[in-house]
Amino acid sequence: MTGVVWIKLLNEGIPFVLLIGLGVVLYLGFKKNQMLLSEREDLLRRYLMFRGDKQARLKIHGGEEKVRQDLLKTLSGSWKGFKQAYDRYQRAFSKNTARTRIILQLIALGLVINTARILIDDYYFFGFNPRFFTLAARELSNYVLVGLSFLLLRAQTHHFLSFKGKALEIERERLFFANGLLAAGEYEGLYDEFDPLDREGAEDGKKDQDPRG
Repeated sequence: MTGVVWIKLLNEGIPFVLLIGLGVVLYLGFKKNQMLLSEREDLLRRYLMFRGDKQARLKIHGGEEKVRQDLLKTLSGSWKGFKQAYDRYQRAFSKNTARTRIILQLIALGLVINTARILIDDYYFFGFNPRFFTLAARELSNYVLVGLSFLLLRAQTHHFLSFKGKALEIERERLFFANGLLAAGEYEGLYDEFDPLDREGAEDGKKDQDPRG
């Protein structure tokens, strides 16, 4: 092959390879994040089952002081264990997102360097002419995929990474202790959703008694 053919192959091949790498990295990052979120949701489901069972036992055996103390101790210890496991998933999610973002940034940097090389080379041999601007427009089209990849990553992770420090602790505890964190107006919405006043199919066409009365 002549030198011109090799240069054309490089000019076309490098962006192609980098964009394939961009897609692979984004896919793997998404897949790992989804796995972590799924495992965290499964952890929450298992803990809710465990906690519900212990709270039911507490109601049944609450009159026996020793049994009551043992159950309370178990609930307290399990909550600490749950928080540690929950926070591990949050840290793993954050680290995977940061790693994915860094690799995407490196690929984007590679594209920028390659674009600069192509444009400098073209300007050196042909100067500013319609060919140069056509080439620049074609190169810029690659960055649509780059921008889209960063937007997709942000869309997937923004909600889960927006809570940090005390905010993350409050958000986690809302899962179980929401009563003390809800605004006064939100209670009405909870009753309307889970215990509506008018229930279809009520016997004798009567309304259920409002538990808030």
